[in-house]
Amino acid sequence: MSTNTGSAGSEPLCCCEYQNEAGERSHLLACCCDCQALDEACDRLLTCRAVPTTTMDRLLSTVADRCRVPSFLGQGALKVRVDVVTPVLVVPTCLLFASLGPTATLLAFVFMPAFLLLFYQVWRRQGHGRTPFFFSWGLTSVITCYLVFQSLVVSFREVLLWEILLQFSSTAAMLYMLYKTKGDPGILRSGEQSSRGRSKRHCDSPLPNGATVLYDQASGRAVSEGRPLYDKTSDTAIQIDSSSELDAAMVKWVDSRPIRGGKLMSWCSSCSFKRPPRAGHCTVCDACIAVRDHHCVWIDHCVGANNHRSFVAAMALFVWCGLYGSHLTFTSICTPVMVYDWFLLPSDCRFLYQNFYTSMSFVCGAYTLLATAVMVVALLYQVALISQNVTSQELHTSLARGMARCWLFPAPNVNSQGLLRNWLEFLLLPARSASPKIPS
Repeated sequence: MSTNTGSAGSEPLCCCEYQNEAGERSHLLACCCDCQALDEACDRLLTCRAVPTTTMDRLLSTVADRCRVPSFLGQGALKVRVDVVTPVLVVPTCLLFASLGPTATLLAFVFMPAFLLLFYQVWRRQGHGRTPFFFSWGLTSVITCYLVFQSLVVSFREVLLWEILLQFSSTAAMLYMLYKTKGDPGILRSGEQSSRGRSKRHCDSPLPNGATVLYDQASGRAVSEGRPLYDKTSDTAIQIDSSSELDAAMVKWVDSRPIRGGKLMSWCSSCSFKRPPRAGHCTVCDACIAVRDHHCVWIDHCVGANNHRSFVAAMALFVWCGLYGSHLTFTSICTPVMVYDWFLLPSDCRFLYQNFYTSMSFVCGAYTLLATAVMVVALLYQVALISQNVTSQELHTSLARGMARCWLFPAPNVNSQGLLRNWLEFLLLPARSASPKIPS
């Protein structure tokens, strides 16, 4: 069945029809028809030739546009977010497959990180846009493993009531901290706000006083130095003097702002904003974030001044829930042994794949333990940075400038006030401050 090349027009769409990305009326049954990118990819694969990345990008775009479900709301077939639905289907399917036996477990545990790496490479090639894929993967994994724990592990009657309640409350606290982390990270100014401001002031028209906006997008510096330039954040013409920019040789401290062209770039050309010390621009969020640490793909959100504490708290609770949950799981499905008269350890695990209950419990416990091990490394990395009062972005710029020892300890770090005060500032103060030694 081929697509209707006519425009959707004013005629209402039926439950299985939709308007595709080309503005044409199409039908769900035509999802595999008239796809030039698919034809090119299949032809190259059959002739043992490499598929160009442009063809794969067009194929993925077509699949994302045609992945729809019937709707009876009068708006035609609804588009389904492939990057949201895929983890919801892949994670439980892989865990169910892994419960078939040891070989299936090994294959599933190799496939899942390989699949994540493949999607990450595709995401990077398409420009680092925002995607909920990794967040959906992590949330689906947490919910699936917790449901298996409550429905299967608890049924072995080896877990006490207070242990169940402790695991439940810890998981609820982790999800709450995750919810708080998804709030405002401390956005100072976004590129969208800058674009709205420019559209409102009709910046394409001649500017007052003969000023022109000439900012180089690569370096953020004004092209016409010494001439009156138009301030994008106000209605006045200002004088931009490049001498106010510090030379890279003068910057002897750890700074989150980049150095390009031998200058410390405090001006963000994307947001039309002068960044204060410790602020950073996120290309994914297209915004300048106060005390920016990094953009976490697992939560599809930036980590900055306002949500760094809740982010670290969510990581710590994830580690606790993972270790405690996997311990309860393994001591329930394996014959435990008492150590020092107070601590149980799994001992006899010969019958892990005896039935579905034990095999599925073991697979989810092992999957949780592997994810927890990765999170422990990330948490220790955060602990090392907080102990120095350094952010990930500051460490990254220090590495680029050759100012870090052992790839983890930037120097000289004028923001550090000692281990104890660094942690007290992070835990108690509303926001982390910059050293007065850093010029704004």
